[in-house]
Amino acid sequence: MKFHYTAKILRLCLLLIPLMGIGQNLDSLEQALKKQDITASEKIKLYDDLSWFYNSVDVKRSLTFGKKGLELAKKNGDKKMEATFYRNMGVAYFMGSVYDTATIYLDKAKPIALQLNDYRMQASIYNTYANIYRVQSAYDKAIENYLNAAQVLETNKDLHKLTLVYSNIGGTYQIIHNYEQALFYLKKAEKLAIQNGDDEGLVSVYISLSDIGLYNDIPKEESISYAQRAIELCRKIGNKFSENKALQTLAKIYYHHDDYDKAEPLALQSVSQAKKLGFPRLIAEGLSLVTSIYLYQGRYTESIAIARETLKIDSTDTNISISVYSNLAQAYAYLGNPDSTQTYLNHYRVTVDKFANQSYQSSLSAMEVKYETEKKELKITALEKQRQLYIWLGIAGTVILLIALAFAFIRYRLAVSRRKLAEKEKQQLEQERQLVAVQATLDGEAAERSRLAKDLHDGLGGMLSAVKLNLPQLKGDAAVLETIDVNRFQKALGMLDDSIQELRRVAHHMMPESLLRYGLKISLSDFCDAIPAADFHYFGDEARLPEKLEIMVYRCIHELVNNALKHAEASHINVQLIQEDDRLSFTVQDNGKGFDQHTATEGMGLHNIRQRVEAFKGQLNIYSTPKGTEVHVELELTQTEQDD
Repeated sequence: MKFHYTAKILRLCLLLIPLMGIGQNLDSLEQALKKQDITASEKIKLYDDLSWFYNSVDVKRSLTFGKKGLELAKKNGDKKMEATFYRNMGVAYFMGSVYDTATIYLDKAKPIALQLNDYRMQASIYNTYANIYRVQSAYDKAIENYLNAAQVLETNKDLHKLTLVYSNIGGTYQIIHNYEQALFYLKKAEKLAIQNGDDEGLVSVYISLSDIGLYNDIPKEESISYAQRAIELCRKIGNKFSENKALQTLAKIYYHHDDYDKAEPLALQSVSQAKKLGFPRLIAEGLSLVTSIYLYQGRYTESIAIARETLKIDSTDTNISISVYSNLAQAYAYLGNPDSTQTYLNHYRVTVDKFANQSYQSSLSAMEVKYETEKKELKITALEKQRQLYIWLGIAGTVILLIALAFAFIRYRLAVSRRKLAEKEKQQLEQERQLVAVQATLDGEAAERSRLAKDLHDGLGGMLSAVKLNLPQLKGDAAVLETIDVNRFQKALGMLDDSIQELRRVAHHMMPESLLRYGLKISLSDFCDAIPAADFHYFGDEARLPEKLEIMVYRCIHELVNNALKHAEASHINVQLIQEDDRLSFTVQDNGKGFDQHTATEGMGLHNIRQRVEAFKGQLNIYSTPKGTEVHVELELTQTEQDD
């Protein structure tokens, strides 16, 4: 199964104020700054142009001109330009993937923009906030800020700037697989862009439409056409950043359709270009695509190397991390490295769980309804100031809106039901895959323990026993020994007896023969009898269970008892096993010093126990106080296990 992450890799969106035309010459602008006869206002404007243009070309230079412009704007008391430079620097830090600092500068720009009632500045700030939240996978907050930007522009009838905002909203819905809403906003954006001759807006729309085709049954040729048109427009307007995004998208289309020979050179070209541009996120996205291509070409070692490089560049993006961890786990699995496979499967699971949120889509839809409702309320307020006829029209419109919302709600509920069913199926598949991996690990461990126990007992144990049998013969045949030599000889015999006993004890604990022959009750009773502080109690049916299950239970109890003795310093341990027709449970109690479950870190031993129990779909609960600790495990027995 491919891990298609295409729609999840974020496209850093173009911002509201367009870049300067291709005819503008940066060198001439910088030369203009050196002129002696320019005024402070002209100099501020040049700093603004340079800082804004460079934010998609060279972040460091953008920040340099932004800081100089900010200092001059403050000196001249120009509040509007002060807010402008705060906004410019926020955008630059965002493009450089320094999101905390970007937010700080946007927070400084926002109150000034609100005070000056500068709606374009407000919309640009909201849009940048949304971009930050989107790359941080906080899609609910991203949608909220995009809608704020859209409302500001719609109120002021600024249709030109709406193109990019609609495109960004569509792109965000696309990431969360809400393709119906995504296409709705993208088509709105495309219509506005064509109407206004907005090439920048069309680039963003075409990239999204080519990407969305991978998941919405759009023909391959149509997706390729959108990506190629985006690349041509980017080269026409000189936007290297968006050209790189379009290039990546084209590579992803070929990758999605298993045409790796065409996908690989395009992906490598995008990485090379991204490194020249110096944007960490672009580099990480390109490398993530390359590692996926190598994986499905069977080039596992190269895939692993590129994946590690990707994590070093940018491991903060959830979608990139999920894709890379998945590729690493698969590559190591194909190379026959179960330890590394399990490690990256754990990273994958933790990353997915961290950002899972079942109420996620519901929050987004609620915000959109709120946004649409606020627009209708503004229209109703305007109509109330007109003649009585318009009031009745407003009422009729409200009734129609309520009916539409009712239909939308019903449709939404159906969509939620389908999504929850799909998520449940996905979780079941993930659990089954983890179960196979853990079972394989347990089987390997059991086989290795059995082999080592047999080698120790039959091999080394037999050799020591033979030595012991030959030593008395040596004593009788030897010459008269002095008293001190006799003592040493007897001491050596005693040490040899101890060694044989210790070897048998180690071999027994690695794979108890009583467990394989007689089952859990006898083997656990022998184990607890050997420990003075431990008592064993057994209740229920003594029927044998599957060998894997018996070994798992024995190992868990063995580890828990050792933990109680070693870490809890317990003087008394109570082990209880209950076996019924449909379930098996065991409890290990101790009177040790306990631990704080809220602050203590779960050790490797307890982590392994939890993993073993989960592999058999069991439940593990821990209760700890300063007076002792109790660990309880419940396992459901299927009909197959009972028959075994």
